[in-house]
Amino acid sequence: MSNDSGAAGALMLLFIGVVIYFLPAINARNRKHPNANSILLLDLFLGWTLIGWVAALVWSASAVNKAAPVQSSKAGAPEINRYEALEKLASMKERGHITEEEYQAEKERLFRS
Repeated sequence: MSNDSGAAGALMLLFIGVVIYFLPAINARNRKHPNANSILLLDLFLGWTLIGWVAALVWSASAVNKAAPVQSSKAGAPEINRYEALEKLASMKERGHITEEEYQAEKERLFRS
């Protein structure tokens, strides 16, 4: 009986140790950190050093900033988009991806709408 409980206890300690070892990677996955794979690799290869584990833990707990959508006035936004599209068209024409006729047709279509 004591042999079975000793093996179960050792298995439980091993499981707890693995969970603690990979705690930074688990934290990064749960927080949907954009660098979760890098944190996992840091934890996997350098987690055995206390410094590597702490670095991975701090990195996984760092704030994840989501880019806020840019608010623009409704009147100015279509004009900006038109000019950006015109710049792209001019760039494509300069590189030879479209002909002069295609450029003029697209330019007219852009400013008609």
